[in-house]
Amino acid sequence: MLYQRRMRLPHVEDPTLNGVPLERMMLSLTSDGVTIGNAEPTVSVQDMPGRDGRLDLTLTDPSGAAYMGDRAITLSLYAIGGEDDILAAKTQLAALAGTIVSLSWRGLPGEYRGRMSLSAWEDKWAGPRQVATLVTVSIAAAPYLIGRSRTVTLKTGANAIHVKGNRPCWPAWALTPASGAKTIAIRDAHGHKLTLASATAITGRITIDTAPDSRELRVNGNLMTPTLESDYFPLLPGANTITPSGVTAASLAYRPLTLI
Repeated sequence: MLYQRRMRLPHVEDPTLNGVPLERMMLSLTSDGVTIGNAEPTVSVQDMPGRDGRLDLTLTDPSGAAYMGDRAITLSLYAIGGEDDILAAKTQLAALAGTIVSLSWRGLPGEYRGRMSLSAWEDKWAGPRQVATLVTVSIAAAPYLIGRSRTVTLKTGANAIHVKGNRPCWPAWALTPASGAKTIAIRDAHGHKLTLASATAITGRITIDTAPDSRELRVNGNLMTPTLESDYFPLLPGANTITPSGVTAASLAYRPLTLI
């Protein structure tokens, strides 16, 4: 009976949590829908005697933009049906509370990611029977939409690649060293270089994750360190020129970041 009532409702393309449409979780949006809060730039200024205005000490990303703070996202949801249906919806949603979830919706160029929490359930009763429940999902999300992963195979010499999105993003590299190579390097056109050097020939698969929260360089699965002059540099939106050296094969994977 519950399924038939839902089938008669006009179709609305609901958000997905972790790739699962809300309707498959036996949940629907209330009239309050989805609210996506703004992301404020993190700005730091300092008054200085004898200077006009204030000194801007704001930390900026490689594109020159101030780093953004998290944004608050809320989903106002309800579940209807018998008590067993409602309990199943509650259980499935509550399993995500406290975890990092992804939220995607309609034509957004990516997904929001953040840690989820739930409000108290507001149960509705018709006499002795529970008929519905309301809840608010809150997500403390990173400011950017995270796009689908893209992989680019690099050739020897300079490679021109175009990065979608409008904010710098962090690549993951996979490299195969040339025979006898003792130095492996990746350069961009902005003076950044990531270098691995060894006293003996480097052999085996090299993987490099440049994301700030998981930054590491491994050779055959073993943690290694780049040279002191190295930068774990990001890819800028738009045109990039990448030049690997000391390798026979190279590729990079990235997820574009978009601020809206």
